[in-house]
Parts: sequence; structure tokens; C-alpha cells
Amino acid sequence: MNFPARRARDLAAAIGTGWRSAVALAAVALACQGAFLLDTSGRLAFRYPLVDAAAYYHQACAIAAGLGSPGPFWQPPGYPYALALLVRLAGTDAAVLRTIQALSLAPLTALLLWRLALRLLPPAWAFAAAAATCLTGPLLFYASQLLPAMPAAALVCAALLLALRAGEKPAFGRWLLAGLAAGAATVFVATAAALLPVFAGAALLAGAGPTGARLRRAAAVAAGALLAIAPVGARNYAVCGRWVWLSTNSGANLYVGNSRDWNVTLAVQPGLDWDRLMRLPWLQGGVGDAVDADRAFRRLALRDVSRAPLTACRRLARKALAFWHGRELPRNFDLYGWRGDSLLLRLTVWRAGLCFPAGLLVPLAVAGVWSWRRRREALLLAASCLAFGLLVAVYFPTSRYRVPVLPALVLFACGGAHALWLAAAGRRRRPLAALAGLVLAAGAAAHAPLRWPTDAVRYDAQRANAIGAAADVRGDTALARRQYEEALRLDPAFADAAFNLGCLYGRRNDPARAQACYEAAIAARPDHDAARVNLAALLAARGRAAEALGHILQAETFNPLNAEAWHSHAALLQRAGRAVEALAALARAAALDPQYRPELAALERALAPRR
Repeated sequence: MNFPARRARDLAAAIGTGWRSAVALAAVALACQGAFLLDTSGRLAFRYPLVDAAAYYHQACAIAAGLGSPGPFWQPPGYPYALALLVRLAGTDAAVLRTIQALSLAPLTALLLWRLALRLLPPAWAFAAAAATCLTGPLLFYASQLLPAMPAAALVCAALLLALRAGEKPAFGRWLLAGLAAGAATVFVATAAALLPVFAGAALLAGAGPTGARLRRAAAVAAGALLAIAPVGARNYAVCGRWVWLSTNSGANLYVGNSRDWNVTLAVQPGLDWDRLMRLPWLQGGVGDAVDADRAFRRLALRDVSRAPLTACRRLARKALAFWHGRELPRNFDLYGWRGDSLLLRLTVWRAGLCFPAGLLVPLAVAGVWSWRRRREALLLAASCLAFGLLVAVYFPTSRYRVPVLPALVLFACGGAHALWLAAAGRRRRPLAALAGLVLAAGAAAHAPLRWPTDAVRYDAQRANAIGAAADVRGDTALARRQYEEALRLDPAFADAAFNLGCLYGRRNDPARAQACYEAAIAARPDHDAARVNLAALLAARGRAAEALGHILQAETFNPLNAEAWHSHAALLQRAGRAVEALAALARAAALDPQYRPELAALERALAPRR
């Protein structure tokens, strides 16, 4: 045996299942995440939480300060509350929070996957599978993003591990813990609920015993899940008087991925278009609060599905296949667009003929599932991953939404590589040819041409605008201005960036530039009601009341729910001495936004002698 081969065999023999291997694996995970954090610490894109991460961050800071959500939760609350606890312990510095999260979750996820892998692979291969998660690009990236994806990945790994242990020795308590872990994962990302029916089915089938005992084990899964989820539903009921089992964003997400114009709705980005989409139930009437809006969105989605069921089935199949495609699908940002800010990300996420890493992991995982098809524990893991992917596809797949099952995908890929290695080492030509054929066929499917609704989105401009908005909130106006201008350079028709830049100039008392920006936003998007309201204020200040009122009237036409537009309308009428006419506009503003009620009451008192 040559020297490298002998060293490799000695190293494999040294890797065991004890604490030394666990420490070594944790060290690998810490080293990889530490290198990534150092690599990105000075990068502008990583300076502030962006888009959804910014929303979670501000929500967590509010919770930590004792200012929780006044109504039912908009998003599953597990991550905001976990992050709020971290804020209470470590402060509000986003870089510190990002570092703590990454350096805790990466080793935890790797160790949990290692314990899973030891049930299916030899120790050296199990160690390699867990170590591979540390350098799997999306996991490397999302571990340090203030998003629920990586915490959910750790919880899903824990739930799968507990389910395998329960399957090995079926007992009520073990299945209760598996259901509790899956329920906890669901409180972080709702699609983890897909694990529950799989676990319940496994509890029914696992082990011997009478039917009653099997049913009790399946009930234990449901009871464990309820222990995690029921407090959320009870809290929502307490604040709104109606049952919302988790959050009120599920209806909107269902509509985004299943409307008849899903190619349009799926490409909607935060800003003007998202706000316009969220107004849809309110404009149709009969909506009084967020719960009504959630249910209205669900009805709209089901209506569109029922009107074209075959189209809906084809769309669902397309989304289900896209979940397992090699490409990292974007939503509010494109993971590939972040590669320029990190050497490690450039090495671990790329598209150059091969979509790496998923384009390699998925074909190998198919081989792994095939090679373990007679092993009950592998079937449980595979069924859990497939159910998770299918539930995500009911809404819409993205790179971020695949992260919770990505460690399990790495495990199956290592299983496929191990099966290929065994067949090659044993010179078993038929099994080797069958596995290789599976890998090639799955690889072709994972790299098939994929046209996606978000392909036309200028994510580079979106990211620049998001960085500008984050800097703006923190008072770094110089950076914000540069980023807004960069967004407009990349996409001159980006109305939201022009509007944001106009607001910045307005706060800096530069009305001429602010007006130019608002006019540019309106030229790009005539329906930009917020830009029209702000432009009207500038025109009114210059004595151009007629032009100002024209913009206000158009803003009200494009967005009848814009309370600021109605308030500005009333102000212009009062300034023109038309107080009686202003009363109706001010009443509409007060109905939309309670902050205008005192002003309405004052005007009513002033007009009382005339009426």
C-alpha cells in the first residue's frame, strides 16, 4: 500500500464515535464559521441586516425592550423571540449577534448530523458527512444571517435524530420528544410541520405491539407538537379573539405561489409592489384586520387553483422539482450575488456548468436513498425530506427555504458516495453501473434548464437599495445616498430607490433634489402613491397648490388606503379655505389611521357652529 493510502486508512481508523471526534468536529465547524466571519467582517453587504433579516432584527429588539407585537404574529414567532433573548444577553450590535449565532449553530448542526450519520454510515464517513455541512455554501452563509433558516436546520436535525431513536426503541416518551422537536422547528419555519405526519406514520409502523399502543405512539407525536405550537395559537387568540395557529402570513404566501399570475406575484419585491399586493384583500372589502386578510388571501389562492386545476397541478409539480434543482433560487435576494463579498462563498457556491453544491448533492443523495432503500431509518429521513420539499412547493421554493433539510441532503449524498466507493472498491460492475446511472440521470434533472419568475429581477439593484435603507435607518446618510445612487445606476427605472433617495434629500433640506427624485420615481412608476404625496408637499410649500392637489388625487386613485394622501388632501383644502370639504377627506384619513382622529375631532368642533 502506498504512503497516502496508508495514511488515509490510519486516519479513518482513528475516527470513532466518542468525545474526541465530537470535539474535532466542533473545531472544524468553528474554524469554518470563524474564517467566514473574518472574511465578511469588513464587507459592506454584511454590515447591516437586510430585508427580512432587518425585519427580524428590529422585531427582536422591540421584543427585548418589552414592545411585543400588538396583534397576532405576522411570521412564526420562534426566531424573533430566540433572537430577542440573544439581544437581552449580548446587546443590539448586529455583528455580535451574527457572530454568536454562527459560532453556536454551526457546531450544533454538525454534531447533530454526525449522530444521525452514525446510524447509517461507518464512523469515518459519518464524520466526513458532518464536516461537509461546515463547508456547504448555503449553510455556511445562512448560519450568520439573522434569519430562521439555520436555527430551523438545527431543530430539524434534532427532530430527525429523536425520531430515529424512537423508531429504534418505540416508546410514548420518545415519540413525544420527536413531536416536540418537530413542533419547535415549526414555530421557527412553518413548513417544518411536514415532518409531523411522517413521524406519526413512522410511530404507527415502528416496532411490534397491539394497535392501541401504536396509536398512542402516533398520538404522542401530535401531543409533542401541540406542546410547542399551542402556546403560540393561544397567545394569538388572546390578542385578537380568533384562532391563528401560528401566523398570519401563510395566506399571503399561498397566494404568491398559487395565483393565476404567479409569474408576477412571485417576482414581487419589498417596496411599492409588495405593499400593493398586501392591499389586495383590503381593497376587495370585508377585511377588518390581519386575520381577515390572511383568510382572504387563502380564499383568493384557492379560487385561482379551483378555476384551473390542471394548470395548478402542473405548477405544483414544477415547484416541487424546482425545490430539488441544483440552482439556488432567489426570493428577496440572490445568494449568487453575495459571492463577490466572500472568498469562501465563491468557493462553495457557484454556477459554472455545474450548480454547486446542490447540483452535486442531489444526484449523490438519490444514489444514497437507493442504496439504503431497505433500511427503515433511511426511509424515515427520506420521507421527511420529501414531505418538507412538497409542503414548501405548495407555497414556493427558494434557496433559503431548502436550508432546514440541507444537512440531511448532505448525509444522503455521503451515503451515495459511500455506496459508489464500495461498489468500485469491490469491482461490482452492475451495482456500480446502476448507481452511476442514477447519479447521471438525477444530475441531468438537477441541471435541467429552469426558467423562474424571478429571473428578470435586478437583484444587484435590490441589494444596493436594501443596504441604503439599512444605512439610512442608522443615520449613515452618506452611505445611504451612495447605495441609492448605485441602485439607480444598476436599474435607472428603480422607482423605490429614487423615492428613498428623495426622502433622504428631503430630510437634508434639499427640496430641489428631493423633487427631482420624486419626479423620477413617478416617471418610472406613475402609480407610486407615496412619491406623489411627498412631491405634493414640496409643491404646496412653493405655492403650487393646484399641482399638489392633482398629485394627491392621483395618489388616492392608485391607493385608496393611503391615509397620508387623504390627510394631505384635507390639509390642502383647509389651506384653500374649504374646511367643510376637508372634513370628508380628514374623516377618511382618520378611519385609515387613528393618529388623525384628534385632528378630525378638532375640525368637527370648529365647524360645529356652521352646521
